[in-house]
Parts: sequence; structure tokens; C-alpha cells
Amino acid sequence: MKINILTLLCAIGFVHLLNAQTKVESIDLKGTTYTVTKNFPNEIIGLYNYEGIGAPIVKLDGNGFGLFQPHMVDPIKIEFWIDCDANGTIRKQEGVNGRYQYTLLIKYLDGNNGNYPIGDFDLMGVVVLPDLGYVSIYGERLKQL
Repeated sequence: MKINILTLLCAIGFVHLLNAQTKVESIDLKGTTYTVTKNFPNEIIGLYNYEGIGAPIVKLDGNGFGLFQPHMVDPIKIEFWIDCDANGTIRKQEGVNGRYQYTLLIKYLDGNNGNYPIGDFDLMGVVVLPDLGYVSIYGERLKQL
């Protein structure tokens, strides 16, 4: 009986360990291969408003999907990943005053207006500014920390 319980506990632990591993993908963007994951830091998830007020917006959901709205254009559905190393450790560029930046790789899912073709990939920087209390995309789309 003790052996059965121990075997069951080991099996449960093994399954939990497999689920805890970060899935890493490789995506080619204009000849450069990026290793990326959808294991996002919580501080970047949410709605970013232009100058903290309204449209145009960027919306990042925890499932790796969201919206990107260029100026004077309807929002475009996107899928996104965050840049990481081969082991799934997210790359973070350190700055001054405790600031840091992540790089997202985004894929346009609709809005084929010529500038953002469906299926194309692009990079998007997300700057965390803890000293100012917000997160910024493109220096103008803001979200409170």
C-alpha cells in the first residue's frame, strides 16, 4: 500500500514538473530567428491607452492574444510572444532608475491595410518604468503598474 501511494505521488509530481516547464518556440522574423515564449510577466499584461487617456490602444491578454491600434485605424488583432533564451528565461534589458525593457514578437492576425499585412511579424518594445509607476509601449501607450 505504501508503495502504491509513493508511486502515485511521484507520478503526480512528474506531471506537475512537466506542466511547469516553459514552452519555447522559434520564430523567423526577416531572416533572424527569435526564441520566444508565452510565459509573460504579469506587469505587462493589460490595456495601454494613448498618453494614458484613450485610443489608439494596445491590449495584451495573458493568453498571448490582443489588439494593436495604429493611429487613425481600427484595432488589429495580434498574437504575441516574449523574447527568451533557449531555456525559456525571459530576456530583460536593464536601464537606469530600475527601468527595464522586454521585447515582444507580434503577429498581425487581421487588418490587412498594407502597412500591417496579415501573418507578418514585427517587434514591439515594452518598457517598465517603476520609478514613474507605469509601463509604456512606443513611448505613448501607457498602463499603470
